[in-house]
Amino acid sequence: MKFLIKWTKEGDMRYISHLDIMRLFQRAIKRKGIRLKYSEGYSPHPKMSIAQPLSLGYTSRGEYFEFETLEDMDPEEVRQRLDSAMPEGIRMVSCSVLKETKKAAGALITGGDYHVGIRMADPAGYEKLNEAADWFLSQPSVLIQKEQKKSGKIKEIDIREKVRKLEILPRKDYVLMDLKVDTGSQSNLNPEVLLQKLREKMDISGGEMETLIERVEMYAESTEGAEIPLYLLK
Repeated sequence: MKFLIKWTKEGDMRYISHLDIMRLFQRAIKRKGIRLKYSEGYSPHPKMSIAQPLSLGYTSRGEYFEFETLEDMDPEEVRQRLDSAMPEGIRMVSCSVLKETKKAAGALITGGDYHVGIRMADPAGYEKLNEAADWFLSQPSVLIQKEQKKSGKIKEIDIREKVRKLEILPRKDYVLMDLKVDTGSQSNLNPEVLLQKLREKMDISGGEMETLIERVEMYAESTEGAEIPLYLLK
């Protein structure tokens, strides 16, 4: 039986790496008496994965963990068991059953919502930020150079086409940037890449703009072709 769990990563847990989170989940599953299904072959491994790993230092209200069990179980019981085994900062929000013939959830992700809290050292910087955001949205393309991991070659990438939404929302003593960007294996944009481009346009250093990035939700394309939150996958 294949399950998809939505979970949160908050507080100091944002500094825990992807591999350590995987170990945490595997130990919790074993401790709570849930029997994982393993792959076949010479080197069997548990059928479990985290959909679109989160960058270190980011918090999230919309992370997803997928795994297969040997036995049929009630999804809510699975959620409760695992939630009771988690440290502070990790919370199991929901659990649903996936069709076992479907691709891995991570391969279906197309977009993600992010909130970026921004506090400026100079209050005048907020106006510069708004101007930089307006500039970015008005451009037909915004190119950056990125080194390819495997080949080491430099490739030009258009990040403008990867940003679906960018809003600056004023708060009491900071601003909230509301983003929706391409997220997934086919097309992906780390919000920090966008922030770096905005800082360049504003002509400020990283130390002049304090940021806290939170992933809010991830989306996948449904069988009908609509983009839906990942927890609605069946």
